[in-house]
Amino acid sequence: MDERKERILRAAAEVLAERGFDAGRLRDVAIASGVSIGALQHYFETRDTLFREAFAWSIDDLIERWRAAAADATSAWGRFELLVTALTTDPTLIRRCATWTEFCASASRREELREGVHRVHAEWQTLVGDIVRHGLRSGEFDPTVPAELAIGSLVALVDGCEMAVASGSGLTAERYAELMLGTARALLGVRA
Repeated sequence: MDERKERILRAAAEVLAERGFDAGRLRDVAIASGVSIGALQHYFETRDTLFREAFAWSIDDLIERWRAAAADATSAWGRFELLVTALTTDPTLIRRCATWTEFCASASRREELREGVHRVHAEWQTLVGDIVRHGLRSGEFDPTVPAELAIGSLVALVDGCEMAVASGSGLTAERYAELMLGTARALLGVRA
């Protein structure tokens, strides 16, 4: 991807987190990215297109980092721990959580945004599902509930934690990690 376009998308993701989908303006993105509004319009036909692409770009970047982080472990539990570490130690954690929460809220009002939210859920469900199935095959996991229920619960827990971080409720990255790992241990029946 063109370096300038990536800088614009990164700036648009920050504007989304700070101002929201409906209140973000091209001018805000132009200032944050250091380019003119004309340059923005060269890459993106409309403001909505820019914000949709910024959201998709930030999620694609994040999912790629999660996949890369989890790939380094050989055990299923090790992969899950690395995934949680990547999720909770992300230097852009607060901005990412705010962007995700804002985008979900906007998607509840704007049908054209729903596909992006569904894609993120599907990707996250696939990541967690692959780890759980690996753990079942290897015998590392002995779930206390059906595997699909465990996967769905962990995905829902991420959303809840993301909203708590975004809202400034006091949920720290460390506590987020503890909640994820403790819940996964209990649901998946992780063997020591």
